[in-house]
Amino acid sequence: MTKLQEKVSSPLYIQIKSYLYSLIASGKADDPLPSENELAHRFHVSRGTAKQAIMDLVYEGEVYRRKGKGTFIRSSSIDRNYGHRLPSFTKDISSKDSDVTTTCLFFGPVDPTGYMKQLFELADGEKVVRFKRCVSIDGEPYVVLSSFLNPHYYGDLSLTDINISLYDALNEKFGFSPTKAKDTYSIVDIAPKTADLLKCDRTSSVCFSRRIGYLDDGKAVEYVESFIRSDRFHLSINIDTDSKSVLTNPWQ
Repeated sequence: MTKLQEKVSSPLYIQIKSYLYSLIASGKADDPLPSENELAHRFHVSRGTAKQAIMDLVYEGEVYRRKGKGTFIRSSSIDRNYGHRLPSFTKDISSKDSDVTTTCLFFGPVDPTGYMKQLFELADGEKVVRFKRCVSIDGEPYVVLSSFLNPHYYGDLSLTDINISLYDALNEKFGFSPTKAKDTYSIVDIAPKTADLLKCDRTSSVCFSRRIGYLDDGKAVEYVESFIRSDRFHLSINIDTDSKSVLTNPWQ
């Protein structure tokens, strides 16, 4: 058993965090860490103090928790950085020193939902272009996303036009891609088929994101639904109060 130093200036939970940091530094992605009960027993503290140390690391993105299974070391996370540009998901993860691959799960015209029909101002019988794919880093799936494109603007897009980044393909073929967006995020229970694609437990929760992409003139040209592994996702928003521009919360 290890006893914490009660007379030093650092709170007890900070000292436990330092111990956990050492385990993270010497461990590897997805290794389990001691439970709250184990830490409380080891350091002679309350379970609440141990939990505070763990939750701090969760909020910092160093570890992730699985209900009923414990706390684990997080591997390289997906950082969503919001500044003065509309970020591309594939470009953000491609900037890491990693092997990024995109697997096409579906590409082709589909009937729009009522919401998409209204959003894109479609007539009866018009279809949208759907591009569903799974993006992996170093062979590990991170996100399954479906982009639905306004056929009035991107109806001639073909799968052979796309290398890795959809936005790059749109810019190259049509000369424009979404420049503004509205994003929403929520935590949802994962569907069995999505869990299999992401190699997650079927009892896991995932981060679900919706995006509406717009052109400069306000026309909606893209609707995206994304299921992101919550143990790999980290949202970072940069706020510049001195800027005259309006920062949106875009995501692809």
